[in-house]
Amino acid sequence: MRTSFFKQRIFKSNILFFTITAFLLSAFLFTSCSDSESMDNLEINSSVLIEKIESASKVTISASSLPDQTETAFRGDLADSYVLSAEFAKGFGYKVSIATDNESREEVKSDVYFSLQGKQLADTNEKRRKRRNKCFEFVYPLDLMMPDNTTITLTSKEDWSLKKDWYVANPDVTERPELIFPFDVTLEDGTVQTLIDRDELKVVKNSCKKGKDKRKCFKLVLPVSFTMEDASIIEVTKRADFRLLREWRKANPDATVKPALNFPLDIQYKDGTAATINNQTEFDAAKDACKN
Repeated sequence: MRTSFFKQRIFKSNILFFTITAFLLSAFLFTSCSDSESMDNLEINSSVLIEKIESASKVTISASSLPDQTETAFRGDLADSYVLSAEFAKGFGYKVSIATDNESREEVKSDVYFSLQGKQLADTNEKRRKRRNKCFEFVYPLDLMMPDNTTITLTSKEDWSLKKDWYVANPDVTERPELIFPFDVTLEDGTVQTLIDRDELKVVKNSCKKGKDKRKCFKLVLPVSFTMEDASIIEVTKRADFRLLREWRKANPDATVKPALNFPLDIQYKDGTAATINNQTEFDAAKDACKN
């Protein structure tokens, strides 16, 4: 009888254990499914609300009239952007046209939407979302020359908020910051490219928009040297030395003439072939040939 009693207790304990385990597992699965469904519903609800805002009658308002909660977005994903115009759709929310100082974005301008409370709405419209797609990733640090000729150094993507802080402290300034060249970017395939001027940036971004190979048509074969506006010479013997050009620009904020490459020099095309360039005319011709 004693053995039977213990067997019954063990049997009942096992039943209780499996019952509790099954309950917890069911609760977990239910919660996981509920969370997943909630996220899906959130996106659907946001999309519906955005379309209602789009189709509704709207009145133009000032950026300062936006709900305080929008500041969360402009300190986060939108930290690299600023408001061009804002519209209010009564009963639905806000449509805000923004522009960005972040040159990695495919387009300068785009639209974002907020609820009545100021929460950014998840936009599933591919055409609108594509405008904020990144063509490449910056290799930090990155330098911005501000309108007062001071420099802000960004050491990570979170530091774009430093630019916003500058404009908060200088509310009457409308001129935008200048990105200081050269700098490195990382493409989708992991390739690192050094962009020495705005022309090279434009080529990469145009390739991005057209879905073409984003790598530069050719790169400089180091070492090379540059003559600066003050006639000083900067030698670039390795990729890291390009930062010397940025440091010179930061130290000479009033400079207006971009660094001049010294010839002759060698270039290497992305197919591995090389060529010697003897002067600026040949260099310009090589760049023009890349457009064809």
